[in-house]
Amino acid sequence: MHDDVPRKSQRATRKGRERRDKILEVAAEVFREHGFEATSMSQIAALAGGSKGTLYNYFPSKEDLLLATLVKGAQEFAEQVLIELDGEGDLRTELRRFLPPMLRKLYSKETAQLLRVVVSVGGNSDIGRRFFNMLDDQIWDNVTRFLARQSERGVLRKLDPKLMCDHLHCLCDGEVIILLMGAMDPWDEARVQSETDHIIDMFMRVYLIDNA
Repeated sequence: MHDDVPRKSQRATRKGRERRDKILEVAAEVFREHGFEATSMSQIAALAGGSKGTLYNYFPSKEDLLLATLVKGAQEFAEQVLIELDGEGDLRTELRRFLPPMLRKLYSKETAQLLRVVVSVGGNSDIGRRFFNMLDDQIWDNVTRFLARQSERGVLRKLDPKLMCDHLHCLCDGEVIILLMGAMDPWDEARVQSETDHIIDMFMRVYLIDNA
């Protein structure tokens, strides 16, 4: 009989996680479609198939729910684009592994919708900063270490690897604002491949040592 207690506890924990994940899935869709201000906790609770009281048990406020949604979105973004770059590998080859999945995700409809929500609340909270810090910690710190090793090997110029990473980051983000304004369609695969080649050529033209 005592064995039933931990099993019941495990089932309850699993159900709690599944319930929380369902709420976040629904909230992400509603926030993306309607924005932060136009979204209500009642609306999310109804679509998630539960009561508003249950929703508040998981998330004390709409701001907390948004933050959790953005954190989950940042984690999913990182999981889809994070590649362990080989500092001993060929620079162009490694960048060609990293950039296409980054650009596919960055210039997707879903990411544009999510970033619009981040921008809409950025002036009133630190949610935007926390969202982008998470992406930096999980993705771009990895790129900085890779570029540092390439510099140590004499492939790239002996410059601050963080500065080089920031430049590469800017080359990737260069047209995001156009996408956010709705003045450009999400990138198709041909555009992703074309921009990958362009970014690599621009980056290497500036930082590659001539005889490398």
